[in-house]
Amino acid sequence: MKILFSQFSKPAGWIGKWFGWYMAKENKHINQWTINFLDIQEQDHIVEIGFGPGQAIMDMLKRHDTIYITGVDPSEAMVHQVLKKLNKRLTNGQIGIFQHNADEFPILHKKIDKVLAINNITFWKYPVKTLAKIRMQMNQNGKIAITLRPHERGATDQTTRLLGNQLKAILAKAGFREICIFIKKTNPNDTVCAVGQNTMMQ
Repeated sequence: MKILFSQFSKPAGWIGKWFGWYMAKENKHINQWTINFLDIQEQDHIVEIGFGPGQAIMDMLKRHDTIYITGVDPSEAMVHQVLKKLNKRLTNGQIGIFQHNADEFPILHKKIDKVLAINNITFWKYPVKTLAKIRMQMNQNGKIAITLRPHERGATDQTTRLLGNQLKAILAKAGFREICIFIKKTNPNDTVCAVGQNTMMQ
């Protein structure tokens, strides 16, 4: 069970590549669902934390030609996989890929407009502190979407709703406002997305 948990939090080696494929397949529909909440516009700077195999990044690039994307992920295997996919896009400064834990989020040169994290906030050591640090780098009225689908043994749709309340509290403590909770029917359990806004001028 420790190996399985490790691969979900930080995929490595050939097993990590297999988990990357599995994560991409499982997250495909909730990636698109999450992205829709962000109302992405051309020229937006978007940050994805825990990008895994890069499916959400590729989906956003298919929809928008002139956006800027910064991706942060702790897994060397996932970083290499995404760098291969994005080969030509990296040379024009449109995309930046970093191997970091969420809690080591770097200082960026460009202000952030939108942030998303899908199925990984439970692996962060200090979610409130990390989100507050990210919010300080966001433009006013920038949006964030945090999505979770519980996988642990014994989880139910009620678990999803409890997680939604926890995500709302975490975002509020980090300084986000106008927080809304959305539920999507999925198997084996429902998926929750907490959407917040940075209403403060930095």
